[in-house]
Amino acid sequence: MIRNVAFWLALALALAQPALAQTAPTAAPKPSPTKPSSTKPTPAKPAAKKPEPPKPDAAAEHGPCIGVIAHIGESFQVQKIGLFSFEDKHVPIDSWGLDDLVVGRVRAAAGARFVVRGIAYPANAPKPYKSLFHDPEDDIKAIVQTIAHAGECERYIVVLRSGSQFATTRYWVEGVGILNAPSITNLEGATYLFALTLLYVVDGRTFAVLKKAVGSIEEDDSNLLLNGLSHKIPLRGPSRELKDFSWPPAPDAVMGLRDPARALLAASLDKILPGLLTP
Repeated sequence: MIRNVAFWLALALALAQPALAQTAPTAAPKPSPTKPSSTKPTPAKPAAKKPEPPKPDAAAEHGPCIGVIAHIGESFQVQKIGLFSFEDKHVPIDSWGLDDLVVGRVRAAAGARFVVRGIAYPANAPKPYKSLFHDPEDDIKAIVQTIAHAGECERYIVVLRSGSQFATTRYWVEGVGILNAPSITNLEGATYLFALTLLYVVDGRTFAVLKKAVGSIEEDDSNLLLNGLSHKIPLRGPSRELKDFSWPPAPDAVMGLRDPARALLAASLDKILPGLLTP
């Protein structure tokens, strides 16, 4: 009897073990640590650069060349002619850019068909010799030969300071500046702004002078004035009276004449250059 009970008990335990094994919770496997990727990220390629648009002057570099040699903007003349006195001084005005202005006016007069190149006037270059018995064209030829090279440009425009006698006196003004002198209407003195230039057209291969002219703002303002102080502007060449200009001028008053001087110079060049540039 006891042996039978033990048999059935052992059988019951044997049958219960698989069921217990099936219902026992199974522990979730631990995730293995993720190793960092050894592959480096590929950097993004920079966007391709767009081609730069051509410069405005690039096309013009294929046209005929005109070289401009200007030498007028070193100093500003300040002169006073009194009944018993005379004063004359020169104020540096390199910052006014008068020589660059000349190049710009030649470029405007020549048009887009020509390449206009400004050529600096070296300090050691020869200067025109002033004499009644000397032909300045020989000096102009030597100046261009020294500064430029044969065949580099088709033509050269040389712009230098010109001068004018004051009325019928022995006094002389030159280049760009102001002059104060007595007049019939103002014995205390009237002040005149002037911009006097001399222009030459020179062949780029032979360096021969082809044309020459003086700067002008009138139909004919180059004739010598014979009426002395009775003339409204007793200078030959581009000039105008400065109304209400105090004399002697303070330094800032002289420097304040930059824009009027540039305007007078530009007007004189714009009037004469088209005819000079015509073949």
